[in-house]
Amino acid sequence: RALLRSLGREEIPVGEGPTRISSPPPWRPFCAAFRWGEEAGAAPGRAVSAAELTAASLRSAEGGVTLICLGTLTNLAETLRADSTLERKIDRVLWYSDAVNPPAGSNYELDAESAEFVLGSGLSLLVFANVGDDAPAFDSEMLARVREIGSVYSDAIAAAHDQPVAQERVGSGHLKLWDDLIPAFMRNPAAFEFVNAGIGEGVHIAAGFDRDAVIATLVDILEARHVHPANVVFDSFPTDPQQFREDLRPLVGEIIERHGEEEWRICVLTNEIHGHLGIYSIVGAKMGVYALTYLAAERDEVKVVSFAGSRPPVSCFNDGVQISTGATIGHGSLEIAQVEAAVPEAEFRGDTGMVRLRLREEYLVRIRADIERGIELHGNLTPGYWAFVRALAIRYWLEWDRYEMFEIVAQDSRADK
Repeated sequence: RALLRSLGREEIPVGEGPTRISSPPPWRPFCAAFRWGEEAGAAPGRAVSAAELTAASLRSAEGGVTLICLGTLTNLAETLRADSTLERKIDRVLWYSDAVNPPAGSNYELDAESAEFVLGSGLSLLVFANVGDDAPAFDSEMLARVREIGSVYSDAIAAAHDQPVAQERVGSGHLKLWDDLIPAFMRNPAAFEFVNAGIGEGVHIAAGFDRDAVIATLVDILEARHVHPANVVFDSFPTDPQQFREDLRPLVGEIIERHGEEEWRICVLTNEIHGHLGIYSIVGAKMGVYALTYLAAERDEVKVVSFAGSRPPVSCFNDGVQISTGATIGHGSLEIAQVEAAVPEAEFRGDTGMVRLRLREEYLVRIRADIERGIELHGNLTPGYWAFVRALAIRYWLEWDRYEMFEIVAQDSRADK
């Protein structure tokens, strides 16, 4: 979760797998000392089982799923043992292992039973391997290239590998391009050559790959020149400051750096659909992004009850909630509760449970005081008033952290029950 927060991708759900390793591997201390982000600030979320999360994702998928396994095959085996019919939803599995015939490598050896179960299941597996003295590595030269890219992804990777615990292994070339081969393949499959592994029709292993093409592809990915999975119409979502209004332009990079690309995308869409850059709509957008992270849910997977009423300005909150969660009146998944006093508060329900969130009182007090000041200065609903509100909304968008803005009013977890 610290890694996801450092990349601004907290919307990706996280599940917890079972502990199967009785004797930890020798590199465990190195892995435990390595830091991808500030762990103290990462949202705790819910303790959802990885198998349950995988099963729920497969059941909701419309087409064939490409399943990526960057470690042992434990979680996949657990999922299929519980419900073998889910095999029909899986188009192929991408897995890193040094060899499969005969089997070799830690991803096999740390849970051989699960690996044998999956390898014998009849699923289509593409196995990636990077072994030998000339195997490309994440070395000092590669780290230097990453430092020059300047994206949120490359900056996080460079900072992580600049830690003292990693410097020696980077310098010696110990850190091979292991799991890194899988995203390179997904972006550039022509760079790889596969052969049948000899243990069934569906299992193939990489016989080789174009080293230069793989490295160039990884650089391309880290430059963020790829399709955002949540985009429906856009090929890539706009992040160039020159594409935005003059008052927002200088803050685009800082907003994305502070809050991540997902929140940026949601807030931009919210403001465009809402018709103006509003305060409560921004609050609703930030709350919805946080709620999905807390519930380990994706857009269109939650039902929402809003307590913001149906009268502006507080009801503007509802637009932000709709855009961020995908729960809309049109889908029948957003309900506006009948309340005497409207408040920026909502209840979110997903497969993993429920959480009810409310904007903290100190934030609400500030909004009301700032708006009253705007009315005093410019009158109510005048052009000057709307310009004042826009400036406030931009400031709140930049300064307010969705992990600090909201309090949990109520919660429950299906996993706990």
